Amino acid sequence: MRHWLPTFAIDRPVTVLMSFLALLVLGAIAWQRIPLQMMPSGFNPSVIWVNIPFSGASPRETDEQVVRPVEARLGTLSGLEELSSRSSESGARFTVSFYASRDINEAYAEVVDRVERALLDLPDEVDRYWIYKYNPDDTPIVWAGLTLPETLSDPAHLMEQVVRPRLERLPGVASLDVWGVERRSVYVDYDRARVEAGRVSLGEVHLRLSRDNFQGAAGRIHTQGQVRSLRSLARFPDVETLRLLPIGGDRVLADVAEVALRPDDGRSINRINGQQAAAIAVMKESSANTAAVSEAVLGVLSELEADPRLQGARFHVLFNQGALIEDSVDTLGMTALTGGAFALVVLFSFLREWRMTLLIALAIPFSMLITVGTLYFRGDSLNLLSLMGLMLAVGMVVDNAIVVVETIQRKRSEGASPREAAIQGTAEVDLAIVLSTLTTMVVFLPIILMSENATLSFFLKVLGYPVIFALGASLLVALVFAPLATRSLGASEPPQPGFIQRGLTEAYGHTIGWLLSHRVDGLLILALMGALTVALPLSHVGQTDTVEGNLNDFVIRFRVPPQADDAGRDHIVRSFEASIDAHATEWGVRVYRSSLDDGSDHGRIYVYLGEDSALSRDEVMEAAKRALPSDLPGVRARIGWGQRGGSGGGGNAIQITLHGEETATLDALSEEVIRRLETRPGILSASSDYEVSGVNELRLHLRREEAQARGLSAAEVGRTVAMALRGANLNPLVLGDREVPVVARFREADRQDLESLSAFSIQTAAGEVPLRAVTEVSYGKGPSRIYRTDHQTSLTISADLQEDLELDEGMEEVALALEGMQLPRGYSWENGDRFSKVQEDNEALVLALLLSVAFVFLLMGGLFESFLLPLAIITTIPMAGLGAFWGLYLTGTSLDTMGGVGLVILVGVVVNNGIVLIDLVTQLRARGVPRDQALVEAGRQRLRPILMTALTTIFGLVPMAMGTASFIGIPYAPLGRIVISGLATSTVLTLLFVPFLYALLDDLRTGAAAWARFVLWRTP
Repeated sequence: MRHWLPTFAIDRPVTVLMSFLALLVLGAIAWQRIPLQMMPSGFNPSVIWVNIPFSGASPRETDEQVVRPVEARLGTLSGLEELSSRSSESGARFTVSFYASRDINEAYAEVVDRVERALLDLPDEVDRYWIYKYNPDDTPIVWAGLTLPETLSDPAHLMEQVVRPRLERLPGVASLDVWGVERRSVYVDYDRARVEAGRVSLGEVHLRLSRDNFQGAAGRIHTQGQVRSLRSLARFPDVETLRLLPIGGDRVLADVAEVALRPDDGRSINRINGQQAAAIAVMKESSANTAAVSEAVLGVLSELEADPRLQGARFHVLFNQGALIEDSVDTLGMTALTGGAFALVVLFSFLREWRMTLLIALAIPFSMLITVGTLYFRGDSLNLLSLMGLMLAVGMVVDNAIVVVETIQRKRSEGASPREAAIQGTAEVDLAIVLSTLTTMVVFLPIILMSENATLSFFLKVLGYPVIFALGASLLVALVFAPLATRSLGASEPPQPGFIQRGLTEAYGHTIGWLLSHRVDGLLILALMGALTVALPLSHVGQTDTVEGNLNDFVIRFRVPPQADDAGRDHIVRSFEASIDAHATEWGVRVYRSSLDDGSDHGRIYVYLGEDSALSRDEVMEAAKRALPSDLPGVRARIGWGQRGGSGGGGNAIQITLHGEETATLDALSEEVIRRLETRPGILSASSDYEVSGVNELRLHLRREEAQARGLSAAEVGRTVAMALRGANLNPLVLGDREVPVVARFREADRQDLESLSAFSIQTAAGEVPLRAVTEVSYGKGPSRIYRTDHQTSLTISADLQEDLELDEGMEEVALALEGMQLPRGYSWENGDRFSKVQEDNEALVLALLLSVAFVFLLMGGLFESFLLPLAIITTIPMAGLGAFWGLYLTGTSLDTMGGVGLVILVGVVVNNGIVLIDLVTQLRARGVPRDQALVEAGRQRLRPILMTALTTIFGLVPMAMGTASFIGIPYAPLGRIVISGLATSTVLTLLFVPFLYALLDDLRTGAAAWARFVLWRTP
C-alpha cells in the first residue's frame, strides 16, 4: 500500500510530468491575473451605523428627542454587544456592535425594523435615516489634496466637471469623494428695513420664486403618430433675471434684497502647504487590482495638473495604497528570495551534490505556483496577508522533499538500485511526512473555526490558506515528483557524508546513549531550563498590540477659543503653518494639510515626512513640540500620532472612557484627567477627540402667555428666528451646465447681534409684533456633541504614548496618573476599546493554542494508532515555547499580534522533527531491534534530514526576522524571531530529549501494564 504512489510515478513518467506541467502553466496564468490588493475582501465586521438627521436642534435636544427613543428600540436587538451614540447639531449617529456569532445581514434587517418603529416616537421633522454596513471596498485607495490658486473662478465647478469625470472614467474606479473645495451659491440678502418699510411678505416672495423657477414632467402628448414626453421649463436663465423678478406693485426683488453669486459663507479651513485646497478620496471596484488602479489614478492626476482649465492647480498625494502594496510586495519578494537562497546553501552544504540540491529546490517554485493557482481559482486575491503566508511557506515546502530525497540517497548508498531506492525510500517515510504536513495544516483549523474574535479569525484564515495549500503542494511534489526525479537526475554514486557530518552523527549517538543511562540527570537538566525560562523571559518579555509603523506622519491637534471670529481662527491656523514652514527643510516635511471645520473648535494639521528625512519621526515630533507657537491666547495644542481616516497613519495611543450623566460634569472631569495624564513621563499628550468641551450659547426662551395673547404660536416664532439666522433654500438656478443653489436670508448686518435679532418683527392679524416682546434671552454653555455608551453618557480621552512604550506600561502610567482622583457619585472611568480588544485577542490566542495542541495530538494518535507516541512527540511543543520566549527576551522583542501568530504556527512546525524520528523508531522496533538501540539508530539516521529541514526553515525566515518587512505598518520580525528561536531550540531538544522521554514513557507504560497484570492476577 505504501509503495503504490512512488511506483506509479516511476512507471508513468510522462503522465506525471504532463500533470505537473499543466499545474505549473495554470499557476503561471494565475500569477499574471490574480488581483493584487492591500487588504483581503470579504471581511464584514459586526458593526452597523445608523445616521438620523435632525438639523437645527441643539445636541441636548437631539439627545432627548432622538437618541433616547431610538436607544430604547435598538437596545432590544438580539446579539447586541455595545450601543453607542453621538448627538450633534446635525442629528444623531449610532454605532451598533454585535457579537461575532451574529449574522450581520440578519442584524441589518433587524436594525431597520427597530429604527422604523422608533420613527413613530420622533419629532415630525425627522423623516429619513441612513443605515450603513461596513464594506472594505469603501476604503479609499488614494487620498490626495489639490491646492487651488486664487485665479480659479469656480473651483467647485471644475472639480465636478473636470476632475471627477476624468477620474471616474478610469477602469476599476468605483467612486470619488470631494470635499473642502470652495463652492458658490446665489445669495438673496434681504434688507430688513426695506422689507418692513414696503410691508413685503417674504412668504409670498418665496412662493413666487418657487413658482417662477422650476422644471418638471408635464405628462405625455400624442403627435404625428408618436408619443412624446412633455416637460415644463421655467428656469431663470441668469442672476440678473432673478434680480429683476417682480414681487408686487412696481417693486422688483433687487429693491428689497441684494442678489449676488459669491462663495459660500462658512469658516471651514482646508489648506495644503498653506494654500486653499480640496481633498479627494478615490475608491476602487471590489474586483479591481489596487496597485494598477492606483497607478492609473496617479497618471491622471499628473495629466490634470497640465490641464489649462485648472490654471496651475497642483495635486499632492497624501496616501497611496497602491504604492504601499508594491513596496510591501517588493520587500516580501526580496525576503522570500533571500530566504530561498539561504535554504539552497544549507541543502548543498549537507548533500554536497548540485543535482540533488536543485531537485529539492524545485519544490519552492512548484509549490508557490500551485498555491497561487489554487488561490486564483478560489476567487481569492494576492494581498499582504496571503503574501506573508507564502513567505512563511518558503522555508517549509522543501522539508518533505528533503526527507524523501535524503532517504532515497541513503538507500542507494546501501546498494539499492535507483528504482528500488526511490520506491523503498519514499515508502519508508511517507507516513511520517504526511503526518508532519497534516499537523502543520491542522493548527490553522482552530483559528479558522474560532468565532469569538471574528477579526483575528478572518485575517489568520487568509494567512493560513496559502500555507495549507503550499504544504499540500509540497507533499505532492515529495511523494510523486521527487522519486521520479531522483531516478532520472540523481548521481550514479551518491556522495558520502563528510568528516564533520560523520563526527556529528557519532557524537550525537553517544549523547543519546548517555541520556538514556542517566535519566535523573536528564530530568534535572529539563527542570533547570524550565525554571530559568520562567525566571527570566516569561517575567521580562513585554506585550503590546502596536509597533512602529512604516507610515511616516504625525498630527498637530489644536483647539481654538469658541468666541474666535473668522479672522481669529485663520490667524491661529496660519501661526501653526508658519512654524512648520520655518522648519520644513530641517524636519524633512514632504507636505502638510490643515483642517478646521466650520462650527468646530478643534483643528488638525497632518504632517507627512519624506522617506529621506534626516531625522526620525520621534525626533521630528519632539522638535515640533518645542516649535509650536506659544503666543496664542486660549489656544491649546498637542502633537500625537496620525489617524487612519485623516492621514493614513497609525500610532501608539490608548483611550479611557469616563461615564456619567451630566455632560458638563464629564467635561470638567476630562480637563483634570488630561492634566494628570500629561504629567506622566511616558505620555506624549492627551486630548478629548470628541469635542464635548462645549460652545457658548445664546438661548431664546418663549414667553408663552405673551405669545398667546398676541395670537402667536411657538412654531411661528421659531420660523421667524430660523428665517432671520439660517434663511431658506430655494429652487436652484441653472447657469450654463451646472446647478447653483439659491439661499434667501437677511443680510448679515441685520442678524449679527442680539439687538438686531430682537428687533425682528412677526406679522400677525393685529399687526407687527417685535420678537423681544414674546421672548427673553439667557446665556449658557452647551455641548457641541453628546456621547452615550450603553444608555449612559460617556466621554473618551485619548493619550498618545511614546513609541517604545508598551500597552501594559501605558495602562500602568494611566493608573498612576488617576490614582487618588475622586469622582462624583455615579461617575466612573474604565479602560478603552484597545485594552479590552487586547484582552479578547489574548483569550482567543490561548484558545487557539490549546485547540491546536489538542488537534495535533488527536491527529497523531489516529495515524500512529497509539497513545504513547503522540505523548512523546507532543513534548516538543513546550520545548519550542522555551526557545520562543528566550528569543524574544534576548532580542528585546515584545510579544505582539504577529508574535502570537508565530506561536500558533510553531505548534504545527516543531512536532515534525519528532514525528520523523519516532516513526523510524517504531519501524525499527517492529523489525525486532531493542528499544534503546532503536532510539540511538533512529537518531543517527534521522539526524541529517532533521537538521536540514530545520535549518532550511530557519534560514528561510532569517530575512523576515532581521528585516523591516511589514503589513501596513505591522512588522513581521516578531513572527520570524519566534518561529526561528522556537524551532532552533525544539530541534536540539527534540534530538536529545524526545528519545529520552520516549524511553521514560515506555517504561511507565510497561510498569503500568505489569502492575495491572499483578493486580488482576492477585484478584480472586
